[in-house]
Amino acid sequence: MQKRRLGRTNLQVSIVGFGGTWISEIDKSTAVDVVRRAFESGINYFDTARWDGDSEEKIGCALKDVHDQCIIATKTGSRTKKESLEDLRNSLRLLQIDHVDIIQLHGIDDEKTLNAAMGPDGVLQTCKEAQKEGLTDFIGITGHKPQVLTTAVKTGEFDMVLVPLNVVTRQAEEALLPAAKDLDVGVIAMKPLSAKTSNLITCMYQPSLSLVSDEPELKALLGQNKDEMVHNLLRYNLSKDITSTLLGVRSVVEVETALKQAQTIKV
Repeated sequence: MQKRRLGRTNLQVSIVGFGGTWISEIDKSTAVDVVRRAFESGINYFDTARWDGDSEEKIGCALKDVHDQCIIATKTGSRTKKESLEDLRNSLRLLQIDHVDIIQLHGIDDEKTLNAAMGPDGVLQTCKEAQKEGLTDFIGITGHKPQVLTTAVKTGEFDMVLVPLNVVTRQAEEALLPAAKDLDVGVIAMKPLSAKTSNLITCMYQPSLSLVSDEPELKALLGQNKDEMVHNLLRYNLSKDITSTLLGVRSVVEVETALKQAQTIKV
């Protein structure tokens, strides 16, 4: 699979990454098979979070013998130094690793939360201390509000940013992507398949291939069958100034369907 540089981290990341949210909804054996199939198909970027149920445990189990060949990112949704440090320790234990490549501030969706996270007792301080101690290499930030993430990126504190982007949800293109490019901050796009024309607030629309919308308006835009729609959704994201786009999947079939289309994209 093609790889791209993740901004100033210089990490070489597969253009399609694995989003771990939805494997918390399937049994462990199936989840391990799904993660392993993604790895064997060329995905080297795996993104999870303390908030994602038992996703970390399942990813840790699936990749325990190959984690040195992977780039693993997790997140803390806690807002204080003490709580976020506990999150990180639990994440490392569940992922079965001694350090994580990227730790991300999870769900920063308003200026007040951002300011608190970056304050003297905020989660950013934990991330910096963890970085000094060798528990993480890089620090990122995630959220669903591109304008807030743009403010965060411009502080210079973050090495990468995770934001929704798809053919319907395009707000990140306005200011965030240019700011990230100027500052050499890596961009990972989430929810590439969460396109739903009847509801522009797509952050709660589950991004599994099985749930790509069948709306006539979307089919007119993307194609009449699932393969064609997935191809065009992935191609749209990968034509932008991003490093990778994360797939949320629940089955091996979904992994294979998406990666079959991704392999045909040249951008």
